[in-house]
Amino acid sequence: MTYESLRSQRQKRALNMVWTAAGAYGFRPEFLAFHQDGEPDIYLNSIVGFVHRHYDGARLAAYFRELGQSLLGELFTELFWLGLEEAAFRREEPLRPVLADLRRRHAERFLADDTDLAMQQLMMRQELAHTLKCVRCREILGEKVRLLNLWDKRLYEALRFSGAWGTEEVISAMEGIIEKFFRFHWQSPGRKIMHLAVSPRLGALLRKILPRQSRWGKGGEFAPWQSGMEAREFSLPGLQESRFSEGERERRFGAPLFGLARLSEIEAELCRGPHTHVRLWFTGERGAARPENLEFYQREQAKFRTELKELARRLRNCLLVHRQPLELPARSGRLAPGRVWRGRYLGDERVFSAVEPASCGEISVVLLLDASASRESRQALIASQAYLMAEALRQAGVPMLALSFFSEGGCTVLRRLKDFHEEDAKGIFSYHAQGWNRDGLALRALPEFLRGRRGRTLMLILTDACPSDDHALSREGLHLSQTYGGEAAAEDTAEAVKELRKQGFKVLALVNSVLAADLAEDFARRIYGGSYLRLQELDRLAATVGGLLADEIARG
Repeated sequence: MTYESLRSQRQKRALNMVWTAAGAYGFRPEFLAFHQDGEPDIYLNSIVGFVHRHYDGARLAAYFRELGQSLLGELFTELFWLGLEEAAFRREEPLRPVLADLRRRHAERFLADDTDLAMQQLMMRQELAHTLKCVRCREILGEKVRLLNLWDKRLYEALRFSGAWGTEEVISAMEGIIEKFFRFHWQSPGRKIMHLAVSPRLGALLRKILPRQSRWGKGGEFAPWQSGMEAREFSLPGLQESRFSEGERERRFGAPLFGLARLSEIEAELCRGPHTHVRLWFTGERGAARPENLEFYQREQAKFRTELKELARRLRNCLLVHRQPLELPARSGRLAPGRVWRGRYLGDERVFSAVEPASCGEISVVLLLDASASRESRQALIASQAYLMAEALRQAGVPMLALSFFSEGGCTVLRRLKDFHEEDAKGIFSYHAQGWNRDGLALRALPEFLRGRRGRTLMLILTDACPSDDHALSREGLHLSQTYGGEAAAEDTAEAVKELRKQGFKVLALVNSVLAADLAEDFARRIYGGSYLRLQELDRLAATVGGLLADEIARG
């Protein structure tokens, strides 16, 4: 089944869920709900249907359009749906006891998916609404409600819409929430939130230029702005400079691979255009192996040992075949008795053999690991699979360089985990997921590790195909700054891939993403063209790369 037919099938299933709950067929709902893996969410789609069944659809649609014209329209829409979910559930629960079980399963799935988000997803979501959804799910599962301050608690309680309310009453309740929690009150100087109704075009402009900052406190709990916060916490995207000096970068990220003079030359060459306000750091200081990485590898050691043996054998056999010199027909050289008859009867002068040496012995591999925070839940698995690749390549006699990269505080860090000449690959176990991923800048910096190296180089990029950074794309003149994420970041990374290929490097992406399959495929295609493989399961990473290398060696 093709992806398009699978997606169409899932959409039809989701529609049927909505229609069944609504008791009406043929209407188009405002939205359909899907889990992160693309499967329809039966509980939320049922809630959409129940809302259509019990409330005035035309009146609600008009009110949703009215909310959408607000500067905070996206947030208000999500909060309104949170209230409608509570009301629809309370109304239907006495009639459908199974609904409570579906709600618990939905809450479990929502919280499980929430632990494995890409940075781009974190940037796109509404933090306040998302926090209240998480609290609602934990409450459904019997956990205690944990919100930091009274304002959040009161807002959460206000969203407990009654199942007995009608259409006008739920709308009135939402209007009361906006009036109480989001409008500016002159007599309350501590509140710094205004509710403005603006046109969609002006709203889009204001979202670009107004400051936005993360409001997550310690322990993952939401902390809204407090009166008395220092003004320096507010900054316009695109105007931030990297906040780390050279000395601070060395303390945080490790000793530099290059002297400051050389680093300045590299930054002058690469940190320009869209990367003007960010910095680079190259380090070979790995730090100690991460205990969780070692523990995972040791726990799965029997399985990994078998996989390593098979991978190394496959690579050795391929190299033995293709490193043998080839005997080709020639007009001069060593006489080939088996071809003499061709000269007499066919007039073929190529009755000699010429030996052509194999050229595949010069191949080397560079493995670049995305080490952004979106890889955290897979960190140990990625480290183990990268270690298997390095060991198999060492046994086969193929040099390999392993690097990781991430961005923090406006500085993109490339860390060398294993050098070409190193026999011991255990430094890969120091791989650690943190920060963001400014892919375009990291890829442009890769050739700095390869200066003076000869032969073919295959670059393998383990990525989620979702470049994102908290420091925006730099713009010249009066142009509005643009977030480093989405289409803009994909375009920048695609340009970096083109530059690498012009320099003679073969670039191939190994894509493993928590984004929806169609979105991940679209970004991978934009960035890498057809040179990518989508890995659904990372536990096949080493075997997949083994196959890629065998094909590359066979091409010569």
